[in-house]
Amino acid sequence: MTADTKPGGARGWVLVTGASRGIGRAVALAVAALGHPLVLWARTTDDLASLAAEIRERWGTEVRVATVDVAQADQVDQAVTASLAGIDSLRAVVVNAGGGIWGSLADMDAGQWREVLGANLDGAFHTLKATEPLLRARPGSQIIGLASDSSYNSFPQRGAYCASKAGFLSLLETARGELRADGVRVTALVPSRVDTYFRGKQPGARPEALSMAEIADVVAMLFSVPSRVEIRELHLSSIHSTFGMRTEVCTKEAQDD
Repeated sequence: MTADTKPGGARGWVLVTGASRGIGRAVALAVAALGHPLVLWARTTDDLASLAAEIRERWGTEVRVATVDVAQADQVDQAVTASLAGIDSLRAVVVNAGGGIWGSLADMDAGQWREVLGANLDGAFHTLKATEPLLRARPGSQIIGLASDSSYNSFPQRGAYCASKAGFLSLLETARGELRADGVRVTALVPSRVDTYFRGKQPGARPEALSMAEIADVVAMLFSVPSRVEIRELHLSSIHSTFGMRTEVCTKEAQDD
């Protein structure tokens, strides 16, 4: 029996947060291509509706959506009621929603600090708390968390972001310890730069970075892992980019110099 099936051959539901664009959208498309029904959460209603329509048209996959800011516990409760009703288990939860504001500790105000930690850490907590009963109900289920090389590197000007991503890794490890006896597997994806919409950028602005599709391909790969195998953590970088604060040769031309 492969990891993405349960007795009887039925593929299970997968929840993706931050699904309306960027990495979340790419992951939703990759998981839909595997045949899994989807629950998609994000803050932008129109983008969610467009993505759901595209998935239904391309693969005939069942899709549920909920407009939700995962940093707000009451909105997560409402999203659970609206989008998870009647679902008795989840095959996976992809914890992707998040954001970042750069600035020194001296310049960052309390509201900005709270905004970053709310999206990246509070949102992950609310999502995991809401879905853990459905994950426990399906042995072999997975939590896949999108962390960052900032989880391990305290970059200047990124205090809130680095702190939130380091805390997220710790939260994932706690979830592993609490859910492992029920067969729930936890994987932290720790990528370096990704060419996405992050912090107002547009795809194509960082061609040397990982693409959104490449991240999604790695997530899809995790669904093929045998159900007894837990890939705990994956560090990812483009061969043309660095990881964290390391100084690495990224091009043949630089190596020749």
